[in-house]
Parts: sequence; structure tokens; C-alpha cells
Amino acid sequence: MIATISSLAVALALAPEPPIQRPTAPVSAPDASAPATESVAVEAEATPPEEPPTTDVASEPTAEADPVTTEVEATSEPATEAAPAQGGEQLHVATERPGPPYYTEEDLAELRARHEVIVESPPPRAPARWRCLIADPTCRHTFELQAMGAYALRVRQGDTTGDSVDRWSSARAQYDFWMSLPALAETEGKSRYTRISLGPKGGVIFSDTGDLWGNLGIAMRYWLGRGRWAPSIEVTSALSFKLGTKTPRGDADLDPKFRMDRGPVGFTADVGVGIGGFGAIVLGGQYDSPLAREDIPEEYRVYTSGMFYVGFRGNILWGGPAAAAVAAHASTRGVQRP
Repeated sequence: MIATISSLAVALALAPEPPIQRPTAPVSAPDASAPATESVAVEAEATPPEEPPTTDVASEPTAEADPVTTEVEATSEPATEAAPAQGGEQLHVATERPGPPYYTEEDLAELRARHEVIVESPPPRAPARWRCLIADPTCRHTFELQAMGAYALRVRQGDTTGDSVDRWSSARAQYDFWMSLPALAETEGKSRYTRISLGPKGGVIFSDTGDLWGNLGIAMRYWLGRGRWAPSIEVTSALSFKLGTKTPRGDADLDPKFRMDRGPVGFTADVGVGIGGFGAIVLGGQYDSPLAREDIPEEYRVYTSGMFYVGFRGNILWGGPAAAAVAAHASTRGVQRP
């Protein structure tokens, strides 16, 4: 029995120590009370001890780094997926564009439908005709050729020494150039409308058998609407000055030809109600200041005179105002001036 115990002790002493990193299960010591046999000693000597699994020291950092890499990949993988919004709906992210507007028409329509907002877009603006040569509320700057044919009631002082007054009926033809500039404008959506236009005007006036005046002043138009046929109110005022005249017919002592007859500056003004820029009914008057000093010869004197007139004025591109002005101009040739 002593030999058996000594042989077992020798076998345990010769066995290599187990590694510290991974200790193996402890080997249970044989029971001292159990009967020892020769076969047990032979078995212990013949069977070599099991070698513990070797661990590679160089591979340990790699084995430790693998869980970290796996953890990083597991963490970054869900970040690429879009997180669902509350209620199971997907979150809609608008794509960025290089500049405004940052919302498309579909986005605005969805927003209006969500809040029940009803937007009525204004109708498209009709383009102005004749490139604004005929006045229109949609035009900013207008260049017009106006013509007027009117019936005139003329008055003139007969004699500077008395109270005699000459009255007669005549015709009046006037041709003017207007340049209208926007003085007051209104904006509706993307459309811009002119409410009040104001600008200079100038032209010539024909009356009787050859009397000719010039006028230079301003013209204003107030639009009562925004359409092409919108009504308007026209107001003009100008300084008038006589340019020439013809001598009365049947007077053999005077030259019947047209002659320059400059006089002092007078004043003319009128107001009209029109439809668009095509035509207007006009009511106005004119005053001619006197030039009747005693040192002026009789044939060069200018007496106080004037007229009240009512007529039709409009853009000559339309045709109607031009025809009325030409008819009035032709009728002045047959009027006998007193």
C-alpha cells in the first residue's frame, strides 16, 4: 500500500502545472479508505496526463477587439434606417433645394387641405392692346394721340369802348399728344394696376375759318375699374396761346391768306367721362386774355374772348374720335365769323 501511494505521488509530481488563465477542474484525490490495487498504479503510470488547451497570447488582443467591432457595427447599423414616426406613419423629410421657394406646390396644397384653407387665385391678366398706345389700367406708361371734335359756343368782346359782345356758334377740332405716368398704382396678386395716371400734354386747336391756338398743360385720368372697358374720369388743363388766323371772307382790304397772329396766354380746361382709353364725352371751356392797348394798331389788337364746348374725344387709333375731329375741322371752314 505504501508503494502504491508513493507511485501516485511521483505521478502527480511529474505532471505539468495547469495554466493560471484557464484552470481545469480539480482532480479529486483517491479515497484513502478505498482498497488500492496494482491495476490502479499501472493505469496511472501508463496513461499520460491530459495537456491543457494552449492559448495563443498574440491572438488574445484580436479576440478582445472582435466584440468591440461587432458592437460598433451593431450600433451603426440601425442608424441608417429611418425611424418611424408616432402612430406608425413614416416621417416625410423635404429634400433641400439650392434656393427659394423651399416648398413645392404639392406641399402647399397639402398644408391648405390640412387646415381647410381655400385660396382663390385671381384670373390671369389680359394683355394690353396696341402696346399701351391705347390707355389701359394694366399699363404703366401710356403714349396717346388724342383727337376731339366739339360744338363750341363762342363769345368775344366787340369793342373796348363799349359793352357790345359778339356771340356765335362754331366748331372746335383739337389734336393732342398725351404721356400718362402712373401716379397711384394698386397690386392684386402678381398683377399691377394703375388707379390714377398723370402726365404732360400738348397740341393744337382749330376753330372758325382758320383760328389756330396751341396748348401746353397736364392731363389726369382716374380709373373706376380694372378692366379694358373700365370707366374713367379725365381732367385736363393747359395754357393756350394764339398762333395765327385768317382774315374774314369778303373783306377786300385785308389779305385773305393765313397770317401769324400771336396773342397773350390764355387758359383752357375740361372734364370728361370715358370708357376705357377709347373715348370720352367732354365738357370744357377756354379763355383768351386781351391785348388791346391804345398804342397797338387796330388790326393787331386782340380782344377778350372765349368759348364753351361739348364734344367727343378719344384715341385716334380707334378711328371714331379721329373721324369726329376731321368732321369738326372741315365744318369750321363754312362758319362765317362776325
